[in-house]
Amino acid sequence: MTALDEFHQDLRRGLDRLEEKGRLRSLRVAQKGLDFASNDYLSLNSSGRLLSLMQKAATDWDGVVGSTGSRLLRGHHESFEIAEEEFATFCGTESSLLFHSGYAANVGVIQQFISSEDTVFCDRLCHATILDGIRMSGARRFYFHHNDLDHLRDIMRKRERKGRSWIITESIFSMDGDSPDLHSLVDLAEEEDALLYLDEAHALGVVGSTGAGLAHSLGLSRRVAVLVFPCGKGPGLMGAFVCGSKMLRESMINSCRSFIFSTAQPPCLAHLLSLVFREISGMNVERKHLSFLSRQLREGLHSMNLDFGKSTSHIVPVILGSEEDAMRWMNSLALCGIDARAIRPPSVPEGSSRIRVNLHAGHRVSDVECLLKELYSLLPVGVR
Repeated sequence: MTALDEFHQDLRRGLDRLEEKGRLRSLRVAQKGLDFASNDYLSLNSSGRLLSLMQKAATDWDGVVGSTGSRLLRGHHESFEIAEEEFATFCGTESSLLFHSGYAANVGVIQQFISSEDTVFCDRLCHATILDGIRMSGARRFYFHHNDLDHLRDIMRKRERKGRSWIITESIFSMDGDSPDLHSLVDLAEEEDALLYLDEAHALGVVGSTGAGLAHSLGLSRRVAVLVFPCGKGPGLMGAFVCGSKMLRESMINSCRSFIFSTAQPPCLAHLLSLVFREISGMNVERKHLSFLSRQLREGLHSMNLDFGKSTSHIVPVILGSEEDAMRWMNSLALCGIDARAIRPPSVPEGSSRIRVNLHAGHRVSDVECLLKELYSLLPVGVR
């Protein structure tokens, strides 16, 4: 048997093990019906607004289409500088730098600024992109109970620290829809002489009067060392802005490997990002409607004694526990024309499988009522 044959055999065994556990996944084209699965929080995509902005960007654009190189070579264009300056103003920081994706930003930036000589305290439910970056950094690391600042304070004071101390968390958690007490967290970081790193992926476009995220809405942007804003959720595009001081930006340009060794995005994309965030800043009516819908859904789930954790946002989990129940509920909803996905380990801890409901500004009150009606029909007869 050749090395290639052995490699493929190992791949087959791995896939077979996943299938035995009922966790073998596959790609599928998005189904038609009521979308409670995507991250189109502002309905920029489904409403056609994003398409209109893309058409405007194409009409405006008279430069090259491809970047043709990395930003430090010939791939840098004026549209990047405009987008980055505007975004820094938007989120209340001195500067920003555009990366290819949230993954490239988190993995690259964490590895650049956090070394094996440092200590990291991370919320145990942070996204895989953050966890990968921390692991690759080689830093001494501790994980605190989810959104539990008392536990964080306790381990920071009891554990031996070396080098620089970092606290890493998110503004809205993607699987639970809850948020940390950011004011208290910033205060704790300063008390403990630690730096704070905040991922705003699921708050961008949604939180605050202009959609600039949790830190900005609380007036805390300048007290967070690193802010990461992936653009693939509410804005509906790609890329991620990393924001902070001017020195942070200059350092990333010179030392962040995931930025330096990547071909730049098409410069017309940077122009489109500028147009999209100008649009988002004026969508407060949509943000208020989204907040109303999230309250409506949580009240409905509460009336059915369904567990939605501590969600306070447009992301509302229906926590069922078993993987089998989550898959059965997802498939039943799909038969009714509702796309709400089952989330299972390893995406969430064992025993906490769920249906994750992502609400959108384009949903109507009647859409949420329809979802609640179908969820009610799935309850055991004796519970209804």
